[in-house]
Amino acid sequence: MGRRKEKSVSVKGKKAVLEGYAGGVFQYIRAKSKDLPQKQQLVCDYILNNYQKAAFLSAEELARESGTSHATVFRAVASLGFASYIALRDKLQEVLTKTSIPPLDRLKDTFAEADENNILDMVIEENIRNLRSMNTPDLRVHFPRAVELLVSARRIYIVGLRSTKGIALYLHALLQQFWRDVFLVDATGSDTILDVMLDMGKEDALIALMAGSPHYTKRTITCVKYAHDNNIPVVLITNSLSSAAAPLATELLLAPQNTPHYSSSSLLTICDALVAALGTKKPQEANEKIDKLSTLLVKYDISL
Repeated sequence: MGRRKEKSVSVKGKKAVLEGYAGGVFQYIRAKSKDLPQKQQLVCDYILNNYQKAAFLSAEELARESGTSHATVFRAVASLGFASYIALRDKLQEVLTKTSIPPLDRLKDTFAEADENNILDMVIEENIRNLRSMNTPDLRVHFPRAVELLVSARRIYIVGLRSTKGIALYLHALLQQFWRDVFLVDATGSDTILDVMLDMGKEDALIALMAGSPHYTKRTITCVKYAHDNNIPVVLITNSLSSAAAPLATELLLAPQNTPHYSSSSLLTICDALVAALGTKKPQEANEKIDKLSTLLVKYDISL
């Protein structure tokens, strides 16, 4: 069915300034919507909860879907500071190009669409393309900040559940070999995460891994919220700016999964970069622990 072309109607309002919002447009809308009238909040809530659909709706359709009116939609756009409804929609569409479909759906797509005679070449080429495209100016700004945050932390805690659980285990295993006081939050099961986090203080730091879009693990969000509420710095590594934890992060490292197949290469690459960066910050201490560990592994017949 054809869609009537949306007119670019300008609206008066304060200019939307997204700088300073680590979670980008979604964190911005969440923050600004708290002070808006209830009807305008309904518009914002719909966008936040259905951004993949809202990015392609006309103003009339958004009004209908959010249970408001055309006028309310434009008032909300003005209150948020966008020059027009089209400007807001363009911003949402821009975010969509940097994020991904749900991991389980992408996994199913891989099985359905992959050419079994060319799978290896396809996966390698698409992963390379995705890794090159993720190296954005924004990531280059936030990555060194995240490194400094972790270097200054007394202890580092790591949490990752569901599709990021293996990545969390991998990051923990690497860091533990050369960095002191690194802990896995859900090492004994996700039911005990708050038991572990209870010992955390504002001198510590939390690395949270999330890759769901639009569905994220509630317990990871709980960990991030707890850290935020207790002034504990959070480094969030996520595949989407729409993550509910994005506004709560101290530093957000965006790792989009823009490949036709299921892939965690972007998240793993950021973890690898963090490991390398931390090692260069304290090379003597790191090398001493690695050497000592290597000696002990042989001494106690754990490795050859």
